Amino acid sequence: MRTRLLTLIDQLGFGSPPEAAAPTGPSAVRVAASAVVSLTGLGLLVPNLFPLLDGGGPLAVVLGVVGTLVSIGLIAIGGLLYVSGFSDRNAARIAVWNLLGVVVLGSVMIAHAYAQNRLSGGIAPSMFTVGNLLAIGAAAHVIIGVYDARRVRAEQLARERRRTAVLNRVLRHNLRNEAQVLTGHADIVATVPDDDQIRQSAAVLKRSADTVGSLADGAKTITRERDRGPEEYDATDPTAVFEDAVAHARDRFTETDFAFDAPDDLDGTVRASDGLRTALDELLENAAEHGGSPVEGSVRILPDVVELSVTDHGSGIPEHERKVVAGDVDITQLTHGSGLGLWVAKTVADTHGGSLSFTETDDATTVTLSLPRAA
Repeated sequence: MRTRLLTLIDQLGFGSPPEAAAPTGPSAVRVAASAVVSLTGLGLLVPNLFPLLDGGGPLAVVLGVVGTLVSIGLIAIGGLLYVSGFSDRNAARIAVWNLLGVVVLGSVMIAHAYAQNRLSGGIAPSMFTVGNLLAIGAAAHVIIGVYDARRVRAEQLARERRRTAVLNRVLRHNLRNEAQVLTGHADIVATVPDDDQIRQSAAVLKRSADTVGSLADGAKTITRERDRGPEEYDATDPTAVFEDAVAHARDRFTETDFAFDAPDDLDGTVRASDGLRTALDELLENAAEHGGSPVEGSVRILPDVVELSVTDHGSGIPEHERKVVAGDVDITQLTHGSGLGLWVAKTVADTHGGSLSFTETDDATTVTLSLPRAA
């Protein structure tokens, strides 16, 4: 019996692995969704007990038992929903389906009762009849909601697999290019007796080795961000994190001028991991190495989001690289991007429930990392 119950729970989706969700800490949405389903079952339990308590006829007793079991099942499902692997959004989706079943079926029954009384003087359905049918309708809609939520989750997992495949191709293409550089200049070092040529090739070898190390670090950061649990996100002042990142960039890139601008009213926090600092470091490094001085960091606090922007005055991010990161074009040998810096920032934005966007003018390029403000 226990094995069959666990199998049923797993088939319904309550025992599935947790979904990746935007970090929000203890969720009022999940509590509300679970409470709606459980309270629906509790409310419909009362009328279904009537024939059992009053000793109705055999058919009424059978229907009462069915309705009682269904109502108790709804109460239990509400509890399972709270501890399930469904995201808060999908938990709310199931609760809405539950309410939809009650409202739609209840409205139809009320309309029929009104029409029957008005046109033929019939008798309105008893509270037991209403409660029995509503319990079954609500349970049916919860099942529909579960399968709807599982469909959404399957689509999310499919998108995640596509992102992983994209990043694998980016990493593979970049590593292949750097390996070719390393091999070519290693041959030069081995065969050319010219000291100047050897020094130049040695410098290229070092740069390529640093690039390979950076790719490995970027891949590690992306994997770590995707594997984080909600408990790893804390209330964070993004302005303070950004200011520290700019100070660190000044120490690393002494030939680049950095500026930082933030509003006087810093009443804007987000729930973030330490990946936020990594993403800002990557954006500042990209601007310093591939853009033009000065590099400007700025903060804009809006009602729902905090925008952290990095602006440089160089030639801008190549269009094909922006499109690859945005997912507008597929990766090829010519459109794989020059590194993982933007991918790291994009992953951090996605896992934090935010976005990464690009803006270009005639003399400047701005990359904006937007994160939702904490409630």
